[in-house]
Amino acid sequence: MIRSIRIWLWGIVSELEYQLYPWKTDQPPKWVEEKYTPPPDYESNFNDDWLKSHDDKISRLQSEMIWVQQEIHKLHIHNNTGE
Repeated sequence: MIRSIRIWLWGIVSELEYQLYPWKTDQPPKWVEEKYTPPPDYESNFNDDWLKSHDDKISRLQSEMIWVQQEIHKLHIHNNTGE
């Protein structure tokens, strides 16, 4: 029973794939290549932007960690002095 339902669903999915897939060969049509191919320097720009965003995140986290350590140190001193 479950096997026949799986086969039936697989048939529906494969028919949808056949209808929605824009081409039937290994090579996409020319218009797809022209529309979706990134410029030659895209990868280096993407990598630079990715690295910069991670560097910014790391810098922010480091600042927050320093602030937290300072606050912990203040609390530790405050608790040890008995104030």
